Amino acid sequence: MKWVAAVLIFLFCLVGVEIYRGTELVKASYTLQKLEGTRKDLEKQNGYLKQKLSSSLSLGSLESRARGKLRLGSPQETRFIREDLPRVESKSIPPWLRAWKQIKELFDNLRKFVSLTLF
Repeated sequence: MKWVAAVLIFLFCLVGVEIYRGTELVKASYTLQKLEGTRKDLEKQNGYLKQKLSSSLSLGSLESRARGKLRLGSPQETRFIREDLPRVESKSIPPWLRAWKQIKELFDNLRKFVSLTLF
């Protein structure tokens, strides 16, 4: 009788383990289906965002945004007129550089004079 009881307990344990494995397998398949659905949704969102990004980088979209939000005018509205003004060298050159040029010219003239008188 002890052997029959031991065999029955063993069979119940074996059946319990098989049932547990089956339920875990079902849970895993539900989780897998849920994750696949989430992946598909994320792929759709990714495609939508890529499309939105490419359309927002178009020149027309950038121009309309610049005119609307930043209130920029069209390029034809701004015109530049160039005037050729005479160059005033004394105002654009610092005084120390002007003095240096004068000293250099003085030494150049002195060298020419010495070379003409000696030779």
